[in-house]
Amino acid sequence: MNLTPENEQENRNVVPFYRSGDYFFHRGIIAYRKNHLKRAVKLFERAVKLTDQEPVFHVQLAAVLSEIGQYERSNDILEMVLTNHGEDQSECYFFMANNYAYLGLFEKAEEAAKRYMVLTPGGEFFKDAGDLLDLMQVEQNEAEADADDEEDWESFDLSSDEYIIEHGRARTLLRDGKPEEALPILQDIITEHPACWSAHNHLAEALFRLGDDSAFELSRNVLQEDEGNLFALCNLAVFYTIKEDELSAAPFIDAIKRIYPLDIEHHMKVAQVLAAVGHYEQVIGRIMRVEPFILEREPDLFHCLAVAYYHTDQYEKALFYWRRAGKLGNKAAAEILEKVEQGTLLARDVEYHLW
Repeated sequence: MNLTPENEQENRNVVPFYRSGDYFFHRGIIAYRKNHLKRAVKLFERAVKLTDQEPVFHVQLAAVLSEIGQYERSNDILEMVLTNHGEDQSECYFFMANNYAYLGLFEKAEEAAKRYMVLTPGGEFFKDAGDLLDLMQVEQNEAEADADDEEDWESFDLSSDEYIIEHGRARTLLRDGKPEEALPILQDIITEHPACWSAHNHLAEALFRLGDDSAFELSRNVLQEDEGNLFALCNLAVFYTIKEDELSAAPFIDAIKRIYPLDIEHHMKVAQVLAAVGHYEQVIGRIMRVEPFILEREPDLFHCLAVAYYHTDQYEKALFYWRRAGKLGNKAAAEILEKVEQGTLLARDVEYHLW
């Protein structure tokens, strides 16, 4: 005769489900592949807490932290892995190199990248490490070139008031949505100054906006003549994204994500391009590094930041920055705020456009 109450008997038959570190790690991988980076971080943190001695869990957490702009914390974790597990986890050096590059610590980035290549010749990230070294060399060369004012003036004859005025006029026309008027001006500049890559890049933008696919070839030619040209990389990333050719856009987006320009205008350009191609996590970290007084002069950056916050599920922050952008006269932000008030805002309405 069974004297155990029925409900207690049922409870005895329940097998508790233990969620191990492996469980949360694999859930984190799924979230990461869906580009749900903040959720991936939380899941990897749970995995690390439950299975502290698994270096792969720590490395994956560090990699995702890097993608959301937490470079210092990422490097702290990677250094801990190297301390506890030795240089068998050589990929730590590669991820640290990327983090140092984002932070503008190029000497440390170079040292870490070279260490990875020495330890892991032909490894999974060997080519990427080489590309990173090349990009840093390009960045250094550009910085040296910018510092050499005399050479720049001789190469492009920038002392010509006409050149400066005409190029500025073309950029204004592009900004005002008149690429057809900017086109002949830029063509004339290139005829007079064939090595003025900024004019080539603006011409490519004008052509693309007018539906002329020769913009792709023009941008690729710039990269052939001026390897690593940031604005040509940005153009191709945006052009292919708008054409919905994700496969072709990917290498240019990856290259841009590894660049952390010292020049503030270039820095803002990268953030805006990453927003335009839908890589929102990095956008937030980059824009928040811009000095507040600069942001106040660039309301479009507030709108850009708001879009990034919206697509990372931080709606209150998005609304805050749309309001700031709207007060400063940003039309895109004002249109979104109107839809918010009407209760008609849809996710597909929230995009960042360069033009």
